Amino acid sequence: MAEFLIEVHEQEVDIIIGLHDFEKAAPQRVVITAQVLTTDVSGRADNYVDYDAIVHHIRGYQGGRVETQEDLVLAIHGFVMALPNVRAARICSRKPDIFSDCAWVGLCYPARPLAG
Repeated sequence: MAEFLIEVHEQEVDIIIGLHDFEKAAPQRVVITAQVLTTDVSGRADNYVDYDAIVHHIRGYQGGRVETQEDLVLAIHGFVMALPNVRAARICSRKPDIFSDCAWVGLCYPARPLAG
């Protein structure tokens, strides 16, 4: 058995997110990355981490409303941590279209990268 780092990298959803009036007017593109550190798993059908469930959960935010990026990453983190065989998780959210003069504004929870 082995420990793995699973990554759902840069999944995009359109969400109404933010505290400013202009952010509440229309959905904006949000890019989400989930890093998941497994417990010792074999990869067999009865001993793995279901990354399909993570992707499906993130897709569920499409077209919805979340007040802040902090709320979003905490909610996704809680979902991931409740999955079987998950030891740790880190969720990052980025809003790439919020300002024209920077690539993106985002955050991660927890703030520090995962350590094995």
